[in-house]
Amino acid sequence: MYADSLYTGMAGLQAITARMQAVASNLANSQTPGYEAVQAVTEAQLYQGTNAPTGGDATVVTLGPDTKPGPLRQTGDPMNVGIGGDAWLQVQTANGTALTRDGSLSISAAGILTDSAGDPVLGTNGTPISLPSLAKLQIGTDGTLSGVPSSDTSGNARKFGQIALVETPSGTLSSLGGSLYQAPDGTSFTPARDASLHQGYLNDSNVDQTTAMMQMLDSSRSYQMQTDLMKSQSSASQDLNNLLAQG
Repeated sequence: MYADSLYTGMAGLQAITARMQAVASNLANSQTPGYEAVQAVTEAQLYQGTNAPTGGDATVVTLGPDTKPGPLRQTGDPMNVGIGGDAWLQVQTANGTALTRDGSLSISAAGILTDSAGDPVLGTNGTPISLPSLAKLQIGTDGTLSGVPSSDTSGNARKFGQIALVETPSGTLSSLGGSLYQAPDGTSFTPARDASLHQGYLNDSNVDQTTAMMQMLDSSRSYQMQTDLMKSQSSASQDLNNLLAQG
């Protein structure tokens, strides 16, 4: 009987630990632009097999990140873009095309528009965006890039491509670290509808710090209660063994 309760108790501790790790990640990234909160839930599953103990296991189920966009925050930096609506930037990584809502952009030494990690941002044609040396960069609400080349004395602005915005794809997104996410293999991306870019803004993390702190406190209490229960069960089992030995 004690072995059965020990299995169940350990399963509970594993589930609580997974929840605490998810909440800890959310709290650690609450100030990370474009970060999407981790979601971890548990499901009860009965033990199966010929010699399976009675009781059940608590299995951790990863639902993927909460894909709700974080709020827009004005930065005043012309190389920052905030995303309005259900949309993502596409970037080219070593693992293939990835999605991000971190609009902290830069221009590489080679003149390629990149994200904060140095990954090329993709245009509506599916390729990286190349820019000349510009006196000033303008990013339109539709993602159109324009500016006056430093070498152009006419002062006339020219267009240099358009940043792609795509809808949240179906299926579960997997984290590549920070604010970078990857869609399931074979995903076809759809251009975002009613989405917009806002130059001089960033999307904050969508983590609610108050909620996350409450979740951490609740999980900590649950962990303590579970360990206390297991200690009590161990003590009761030892007392029973002692009585049986005396008999």
